[in-house]
Amino acid sequence: MKYQKGLRLPYLMALYRKISMSYHPIEQSLPPDIVEAALPYLSSKDIRNLSLTNKYFHKLLDFNSSGTLWHELFRKSFGSLHSDTEPLESNKNSYYMSCCELILRNRFPEDSWDKLYQIRSYKTKLYTWGSLKHARLGYTTSTYPSLPASVINNAGMRLQFGINKPVQVPWDSNTKDSASSSSEDSSIASVSAGGFSFQILTKSGKLYMTGSTYSGGHRGPGPIEGQSDYNPFQHLIMHTERSLTLFNGRTPRRGGVVPINTTSTIPLERPHENLYASFEEAERVLDQKLAGNRNIRRLFTRDIIKVDLSGSGSFNVDEENLDEIKFEAVSSGRSHILALSDQGDLYSWDGPDVEQGIKIVFNGLPTKETNPVIKIGCGWDYNCVSIFDVGLVFWRGRHAIQENEISAPANYTVIPNTNIMSGDNKIVDFACCANLCVFFINAKGDELYLYANDAVHKVLLPIEGRIVKIVGCYTMLAIFTDRSCYTVNVVEGQVVTQTLVKLELEDPEDMILSLSTGDYHTVALTSSGKIYTWGLESELCGCLGLGDREEIVNGRQVGRIGNLRSTRVIKPTLVKLGNTDYTCLAVTAAGWQTAALILD
Repeated sequence: MKYQKGLRLPYLMALYRKISMSYHPIEQSLPPDIVEAALPYLSSKDIRNLSLTNKYFHKLLDFNSSGTLWHELFRKSFGSLHSDTEPLESNKNSYYMSCCELILRNRFPEDSWDKLYQIRSYKTKLYTWGSLKHARLGYTTSTYPSLPASVINNAGMRLQFGINKPVQVPWDSNTKDSASSSSEDSSIASVSAGGFSFQILTKSGKLYMTGSTYSGGHRGPGPIEGQSDYNPFQHLIMHTERSLTLFNGRTPRRGGVVPINTTSTIPLERPHENLYASFEEAERVLDQKLAGNRNIRRLFTRDIIKVDLSGSGSFNVDEENLDEIKFEAVSSGRSHILALSDQGDLYSWDGPDVEQGIKIVFNGLPTKETNPVIKIGCGWDYNCVSIFDVGLVFWRGRHAIQENEISAPANYTVIPNTNIMSGDNKIVDFACCANLCVFFINAKGDELYLYANDAVHKVLLPIEGRIVKIVGCYTMLAIFTDRSCYTVNVVEGQVVTQTLVKLELEDPEDMILSLSTGDYHTVALTSSGKIYTWGLESELCGCLGLGDREEIVNGRQVGRIGNLRSTRVIKPTLVKLGNTDYTCLAVTAAGWQTAALILD
């Protein structure tokens, strides 16, 4: 299987040793189909190194002409194979293409995968719209003075609520105080929406967030009630202040009497160095923001922070290893973030006090070396992952991280009978809704399952076709079949069957490939690369991206006024980008905001 990296490595090494000892030409011992089958297990760097090994591999893995090679590189960089945006591969969908692949192939049918890789890498830009609060869009009207007045929803000059049309986010990968940049830092691989910000993953594996807060001050699936994480900043400050020399060089004994000064002069403290210099330097290093956009900052993990309480004490950030942790996938909940590194480690930002990601471990389960995490997802206030040969594992809380520890154990639950890794019953996709409702489907795609209230149930719905993908939102589930797309409401652990809706577009040749929802609005992406939105736009936030209220209600006549500052659009409606025939490759939404990756 494609994701069994830890299990496949010994096999590949044994195969290499066998070939090395063979007297047959390498093309006989390792024919092209075997090499192609091994590509998913290799990193992009490994593939390039393999192509330089000898003439056979160089010809087979020719970066100038191999369509198979470039398609595999495309999938590694932009396929979102480990996130909750795409299903896992199986024998039933071995030729399945991600939304991005399918749209590019539809829009540019004559281009090679090499060309499509270049297009996706260097011509994709981030657009956002919706509420301006907390700078969650990656900009504000003051930091983006060139914003046209027509895209700003306001009630008088002083009350600015949101952006009502897609606006390109300023993006310069040169982080502040950084002297270097690379094209991979500039290339956005994916974007995920949380309740109060967007999380942006670059091709180079760096993770960023927009705005001033990802949590909005709300608790996520962090430390369980009554616990709090060890705070190295706070601990070292207390240690430093306790060690200050007082009273003219003498520190009073605890509980001792402080002598009264009866002379006419007051002893002065000796000059001392800035006791907070190490904190200020650490803050400078960790406060990496895009050079061209102060509203987008980089997220780091707790691993790189080093605290030394010996001697005078110090607080350091391991600057040499800032880029050592590279992320492959990211998912967002209402007020938390979950990310998967290329080494198979999980990191969680899960509360208002968590600035650096906490490594999550599962005590009692096999290690990542034999049983890697193959897919991650976030619910409203919990996380869920698929672990090879273990199954679906979810948690709503974790133990607090302790002093001198680098990870925190999750309080997890394994959903029964979800560990099948092959055949028709292999779990290929799962989706998270509110109230610990986890939906999942198998490779056969003929049944939908729901884990809720500590039990697994089959969900019977009158839908057409084989289920190939599911997407969960707060109180709604999107079901994609090989024929259509449906949505259904989920309330308190129950699927409300009578709310099932088959989504249809005006163009019968177009079909919905991806879908995401905010608090009250929905955004969809079609096979032609077009964006559709519908739902309720609250408080003039602009989350639908259809223009101001006048344009929605009277101009395009697609919506109606809900109340003083709300507008409702019932049917999926095309989002316009001026008069351009744009191509969108990804959409995401949460809260009162929406984002998209659109070709420039």
